[in-house]
Amino acid sequence: MGGDERRVGCCQGRGGGRGLRGRGGRGGAEARLFAAAILAGDYAAARGVLHAALDEGLGYIYERIVAPALEEVGHLWYENRLTVADEHLATAVAQAAIASTYPRIRWPSGGPRAVVGCVEPELHSLGARMVADLLALDGWQTTFASGGISLAAKIEDLRWSEVKLFAVSVTLPAHLPAARALIGQVREELPEAKILAGGRAIAALPDAAEQLGIHAVASSGSMAVEIARGWR
Repeated sequence: MGGDERRVGCCQGRGGGRGLRGRGGRGGAEARLFAAAILAGDYAAARGVLHAALDEGLGYIYERIVAPALEEVGHLWYENRLTVADEHLATAVAQAAIASTYPRIRWPSGGPRAVVGCVEPELHSLGARMVADLLALDGWQTTFASGGISLAAKIEDLRWSEVKLFAVSVTLPAHLPAARALIGQVREELPEAKILAGGRAIAALPDAAEQLGIHAVASSGSMAVEIARGWR
């Protein structure tokens, strides 16, 4: 299967992306404030940064504030300046701050069906969650499977549904074999679905679309949305 393999460096997590280095302007300042808040475990401050930027839209929040902040957290972990517990706390605060914005967002209803998630036992699910949200805002009826929910089992549940898009995130290279197995299951049980992949492990894999037998690779939520629009 030939792939539409496009990449833009974003949401790569541990050691990937440029984090906050070299980022200026309003977005850079907001990302620094958000990073400081989540690293301190300060939910109120993190929430305040995101709510102050809501008029710019969720895409702006995710790609100009949250993603660079998470990249910075990953960079600090990679340099052994954070513990695993520190990283998990920062991610949990970021997730809670993001969730607090949901009631203020007008979500469309209906649309073509998309399934988004991570391979098991992937624990880095926030990037996939943001992609699912951006697809939902763009008019997709989105199912997000993560946090212990088996994507393989979800595929079986959806076998007779009209799923047009299946998107999977892989952060750690050790999980690529599980991703290949999952993609094979999707191709067998959801043959009409387009398959999109992203995450740090995918971004680091040469010719990922060809190697995995998928339709496209995206390294940001906005790129995922752009590619998916061609499949609606």
